[in-house]
Amino acid sequence: MEMHTRASLQAIHGFDGSVRAQFSLGAWLAKLLKRIDDAGRHKRDYATLMAKSDRELSDIGLTRGDVIAGFKHGRWQTRRSYGE
Repeated sequence: MEMHTRASLQAIHGFDGSVRAQFSLGAWLAKLLKRIDDAGRHKRDYATLMAKSDRELSDIGLTRGDVIAGFKHGRWQTRRSYGE
């Protein structure tokens, strides 16, 4: 394996050998705001589904357990997905 000096790294590869994390306050803030917005939407969607009657949930192919599991685990796993 060939060893490089800082000067050779710069000359050959255009890289000075230092590793610096790129930090963008704007990007970090945008991600934070998106997560806050997603969490609010998540709570509203959960409340909307849980406010429905068992009959209404059945009409769309769900049970209360499906709703709880879907929000708890982040994905829908209905009886159909288990092959029943």
